[in-house]
Amino acid sequence: MSKSVSRVVLAVTAVAALGLVTACSGDSDGDKKSDKSSEQTTEKTPGGDKALAAPLSKADLDKAVIVKADVKGFEVEKMTDKEYADGGAAKAAKTECQPLAQMMGAEQNPVPKASAYATFASGAAAGGDDADLGLTGMIRVSSYAEAGAEQTISDLRGALKTCAGGFKATDGSGDKADISKVDTLTAPKLGDEALAYTVTDKQEGAAVKFTVVRSGTHLSVFFGVNIANPAKSEIPEAVVSAQVAKLEKALKA
Repeated sequence: MSKSVSRVVLAVTAVAALGLVTACSGDSDGDKKSDKSSEQTTEKTPGGDKALAAPLSKADLDKAVIVKADVKGFEVEKMTDKEYADGGAAKAAKTECQPLAQMMGAEQNPVPKASAYATFASGAAAGGDDADLGLTGMIRVSSYAEAGAEQTISDLRGALKTCAGGFKATDGSGDKADISKVDTLTAPKLGDEALAYTVTDKQEGAAVKFTVVRSGTHLSVFFGVNIANPAKSEIPEAVVSAQVAKLEKALKA
C-alpha cells in the first residue's frame, strides 16, 4: 500500500487527520452562526426555476451529519475541522485532472461556504456483517454559494472522461500519489444529481471509492476504503442513503 493510502487508513481508523482525503479550509466567519438565512437561491431546470434552500451554516451542517443511531451496523464518529484538514492540498500534474486530485486533498475549488465531517466503519465490531470487516471511510457535507455545488459536479464529470487513464499527482505532503486509472461507477439515484467513481493507486493497486451527491446547493461527499483488502473498497449504500436523507431533511426544516 502506498504512503498516501496508508495515511488515510491509519487516520480514518483512529478518527484522526486524513492524509489522502481532507477538508476545505474555506469556511467563512458568517457560516459559524447557527441561524439560517431566510433567503433562497434559484436553480434553472428544464421545467423552469426551482427554489433552493439557502446554504446551511457550519452549525447546521454539524447537526445534519449522520451519527451512529442513524445507520445500523456502522460505527460513526464526528471529525473536527483540524482532523480533516491536516493533510494539505493534493495536486494533479495536468490541470484537467485537478477536480479529481483535489478530492484527495484539503483545498476545493469552488470553495464551500461551510463543511462538517464524520468517519464510518463497518464489520463485526460495529454489529455489522463480517463480510464488511475492514470497510471504513469518511463523509463530508458542504454548503456552497451560488452554483458552487453544481460546478463541482460538472468539473468532476469532465475529469472522469479526460483522466480515465490515470494521472500523476502529489498528496498534501508533497509525496507522489499517482493514479493508474479512474473508473466511473453507477451513481446512486439520490439528490438532484450524483456521480461515483474509483481511483486506483498506481504503486500498490489500492482502490479508493468516491460518491458525490448534490442536493440543491449542498454536496454529500463519501470516501471509502477497505483496510483489510484495499483492492475491494466500497461505500455502503446504507451510509449514503442515510446521510443524503438527513441533509435533505435539514434543508426542509
